[in-house]
Amino acid sequence: SARFPKARINVLNRGVARNTAAQMAARFDKDVLAFKPDLVIWETGTNDAVGGTDVDSFWQTLQTGVERLRASVPEVMLMSPQFSRRSESVVNFNRHITILREIADLNDLPLFPRHDIMRYWAAIDVFDYAIKGRERRRELAIQVYGCIGNGVAEMIVRRPPVPTP
Repeated sequence: SARFPKARINVLNRGVARNTAAQMAARFDKDVLAFKPDLVIWETGTNDAVGGTDVDSFWQTLQTGVERLRASVPEVMLMSPQFSRRSESVVNFNRHITILREIADLNDLPLFPRHDIMRYWAAIDVFDYAIKGRERRRELAIQVYGCIGNGVAEMIVRRPPVPTP
């Protein structure tokens, strides 16, 4: 909105906590396509990795979901899961993130690398993810998601326009 003040931009977050990619895809018609969006950003992979979803099944769900979205939506972007040191210590996200990259490449879609960005921030101590206290964690979340939002907006603006038929 700041970059295009005369444009009418509405952002709807239709995410549901703890949904797998298959559960998300099952909600596309009602919770996404019914709004006739110009862009869908599909962040997925966390709950599939945590729950041990078979990687072949995850790949197929993503591919089918992307095909479904592209049939109705002008722009589709994938987004990798968020990073958490605590989660990384017990869950291997690498294969699911690799699949997101494969699906993005196969379908010529942008992939916002949120996981990599947040891991980098943790490595160089940009943000203290181990901060204590409810209010301080809420403030941290606002800062982190503000930076992620700016990164996503920058990626959208820099993406070449989709050719119209």
